[in-house]
Amino acid sequence: MKASISFLEAVRFFQRPPAGIPGTPEYNAAFCRLLAESASADAASIWQADTENRLHLVSSTDISMDRVKDITLRQGEGIAGAAALSRQPVFVVNAQKQTFHDSRVDERFGLRTYAMISAPVLFEDHLFGVVNILSHHPNKIFPPEWKERLCSLGVMYAASLAKAGKLVPYRSLSKTEVGMEGQSPQFANGKTVIVGISQAVQEALHLCLKAGETDIPVLICGETGTGKELAARRIHEASPRAQGPFLEVNCAALSETLLESELFGHVKGAFTGATHDRSGKFVAASGGMLFLDEIGEMSVACQAKILRVLEEKKVTPLGSEKPVPSDTRIMAATNKNLVEMMKERKFREDLYYRLCGIEIRIPPLRERVEDIHLLALHFLNKAHSQQKGKLPRERPLRLSPEALDRLTAFPWPGNVRQLEQALFAAAALCEGDEITPANLPAWMHKAGMPGGEEQLFSPSGSHPPGMEIVPKKEQEFLKEEERARYLEALNATKYRGTGRWNVSAAARQLGIPRETLAYHLKKLGLFR
Repeated sequence: MKASISFLEAVRFFQRPPAGIPGTPEYNAAFCRLLAESASADAASIWQADTENRLHLVSSTDISMDRVKDITLRQGEGIAGAAALSRQPVFVVNAQKQTFHDSRVDERFGLRTYAMISAPVLFEDHLFGVVNILSHHPNKIFPPEWKERLCSLGVMYAASLAKAGKLVPYRSLSKTEVGMEGQSPQFANGKTVIVGISQAVQEALHLCLKAGETDIPVLICGETGTGKELAARRIHEASPRAQGPFLEVNCAALSETLLESELFGHVKGAFTGATHDRSGKFVAASGGMLFLDEIGEMSVACQAKILRVLEEKKVTPLGSEKPVPSDTRIMAATNKNLVEMMKERKFREDLYYRLCGIEIRIPPLRERVEDIHLLALHFLNKAHSQQKGKLPRERPLRLSPEALDRLTAFPWPGNVRQLEQALFAAAALCEGDEITPANLPAWMHKAGMPGGEEQLFSPSGSHPPGMEIVPKKEQEFLKEEERARYLEALNATKYRGTGRWNVSAAARQLGIPRETLAYHLKKLGLFR
């Protein structure tokens, strides 16, 4: 691409701005035009964060301002959300092949985004939002240097905002907002965030948002610690029932009698200790949702009663013969194989088919390795916010490349919950500003993980690694199309004259961290 103005001329914008005070619509529009022209982009945009860390589109070269007031995007979701959460630029060569690209803006305005770079707007430690440059044509690809250039321009823009006193959170002038996730106006304040840019988690998130548009039961499957409750809450927040209650019952934590009392309620004298009438969760959740966690632990007798409630929309409390109406949507979750349990007659087949109107699988962390860095940053930010005022540290901790390599290589049998515990422990032990492998919990070093005594792959920025064949016990989890995509990028970016792979260049072309690509190649048994 040949830019009509140079990058240096773009830098001079902040020395002699052509229009308005920084942060005003006129200034933002001029900055977006500058970005688009200097990068030869088809479009440029600015997203501003609010106090709830949602991003709002405040200026764009290809969408009129009267059509963007109702668009929001949560941190960690989509390309711009990933840049905001990680506070690092995200470079995508073809957004149409990236499932973490949130296509709702494209769909709403009849656009197609291909190449895209999103960079954070940062001043010192304050995140104002993100700036984006985009291509709407498949043959337009931004030069790699624009990843750093856009970061620099984002920092200059943030500095100009700070100087003008405009480095403030977004405030909506309208009382109604509709989120990019498909939220109706009253649900724009939902706080549940599912962090991830991997294909697996974005597919699950897409199903969650689609499920929110319906009123049929949902079955969420996944290993312990994957975030099944988060998925249920996202469905609730995206649904017309979001103003109603969201109640949860862990079916594995209660005996059969207590579980029935918890779900259906009881009348006074129904059993020893029942000293007064009590409405159960089915009635209490009327107008909202009831989340039955670990449904696979429920007794067959209790399953039959759940099935009856689903069919009749009525609940009969323990000790009573009078049914009570219940307008409650049911969501259930399990870490068990219910199909196998049905074969063993441990789970009712008719209940299974009533519960899985929509079935959503939440992937384990080992299938979304590219999300580990984002998740780690998310948990470090969370740890910092919880400890504010208690520690002398002013900013969230950073991850050293070696610590990130350890996190990426670890198998995480406890999934996201285990990763969160590890990062909280590391934050508590860290005495400096950067987490190193020494700060990570002892169980990570004792687990015989690759990189404990022997490193899995070279740290970031080193020479392209010599990949080793993965032991058979390591199962491949990437789909064939992902394998082909990685090979295509590797072959297109080989070192000239040697035929060797340039993993760093391939990662840049794919728009993913180098260590993530290296880990995937290791899992695939590819090596050079």
